[in-house]
Amino acid sequence: PDIMNAGCVVYFGTGGFEANFGPPALSEKLTAGLTERGMKVFVIDPRFSKTAAKATKWIPIKAGSDAAFALGMGRYIIENGRYDSNYLLAANFNAAKAVKETNFTTSTWLVKIEKDGPGAYLKPEEIGLTGEFVVMADGKPVAGAEKGDAVTGTLFVDTEINGIKVKSAFQIYKESAFSKTVGQWADICGVPASDVELVAKEFTNYGKKTGIDFYRGSVQHTNG
Repeated sequence: PDIMNAGCVVYFGTGGFEANFGPPALSEKLTAGLTERGMKVFVIDPRFSKTAAKATKWIPIKAGSDAAFALGMGRYIIENGRYDSNYLLAANFNAAKAVKETNFTTSTWLVKIEKDGPGAYLKPEEIGLTGEFVVMADGKPVAGAEKGDAVTGTLFVDTEINGIKVKSAFQIYKESAFSKTVGQWADICGVPASDVELVAKEFTNYGKKTGIDFYRGSVQHTNG
């Protein structure tokens, strides 16, 4: 994350003062953020690290429960409409450019639903269209290309096209996050639900000036 300008940074199993790229290079920037700019720092880590000691709040989750904490945040963010819909609706580069974004997500791209759950992205040719991906727009399937004309899709889709069951990628994510309550996700982590809600609120309080760092943290855990 851009800790020189961020309003909030969330560390999962790592920190600016240790377990990261060159602590000497990061610690000065993190210190300035905490002392000069009032940056909020949350450390999600079983270990009471150096960064946790100086953080806005240390949240000692059970080892390997990082994803549960993140999904709890996701549920709270979606439930309270604290996500950036303009950004997520852009399905390719030109659509992103139109809303002054430098990149896009596949949140609106349609995914085929198999017997065991989500499968591959729906290919345009499977429903008689041409392109690289398919979204739903104004109730109709629309094909597009990553570097083609601007395409904006629908975030929440659960339907059937030509006999093929499909959902949008963001719909699948929402269903995963909503498979448990915030309290149930928090129970998996061994922390209060209020901790999940606090981090989710602060993480979404600063617009683009927020970030998450998990390098050399949860990525190195077998269940990371």
